[in-house]
Amino acid sequence: MHKLFIPYIMGNKGFIENVKTLSNSGADIIEIGVPFSDPVADGPVIMEAGSKAIAEGVNVQFILDELKAHKNQIKSDFVLMTYYNIINFYGEDAFFAACEDAGVYGLIIPDLPFELLEQLKSRHPERKLKIISLIAMTTSEERIQQIAQKAEGFIYTVTMNATTGENGKFHPELKSRIKQIKSIANVPVVAGFGIRTPNHVKDIIEASDGVVIGSEIVRRFAEDNRTTTSSYLATIRTALDS
Repeated sequence: MHKLFIPYIMGNKGFIENVKTLSNSGADIIEIGVPFSDPVADGPVIMEAGSKAIAEGVNVQFILDELKAHKNQIKSDFVLMTYYNIINFYGEDAFFAACEDAGVYGLIIPDLPFELLEQLKSRHPERKLKIISLIAMTTSEERIQQIAQKAEGFIYTVTMNATTGENGKFHPELKSRIKQIKSIANVPVVAGFGIRTPNHVKDIIEASDGVVIGSEIVRRFAEDNRTTTSSYLATIRTALDS
């Protein structure tokens, strides 16, 4: 079975070239962060990247405009990771329409719990956008059933009880939890948070349908040139395919 590679990058002034690099490196779905002033789910690397993007004047409209202008040059699907305040300020109807016009596959909204996500879905029954659900290691059995049965696109399983990019071993029950979710869900179940190395990928991929890698890729694009970042991405794609 093909395993999904879902890299994350921050939407900044030069993000569209990073999107193309990721797409050309075998990314199946690219997660693009919309910079926000109070990113409660983000670790320090992504928070810093978001702050710099805001200082550059980047906002969700800039990101949507760039994606619309370049969508035909991007081979991968792409999703936006955004907080609900941005959607609410933009206006739900207008935001969904703009995302679809820009070719966005789906949305990850980490500050909306299951019930509010379901309400958002019900307000927009004609939408094409997938609303991606997250499941944490602290999620109850009953809630896992509810989320998995209603999931769209893919399920994002959080590997640890922390913010993105924090160091630490994955939760000891992670693999069994992923297998449990897969037995219920009708969409792929991927793992994210704290995944950095090919060995991390090889460890997790036996249970999951793919991985999300964020902070390490954000850091590499900020510090390295695209050639060395592409080499790193190739090692991840190889680990997924091995």
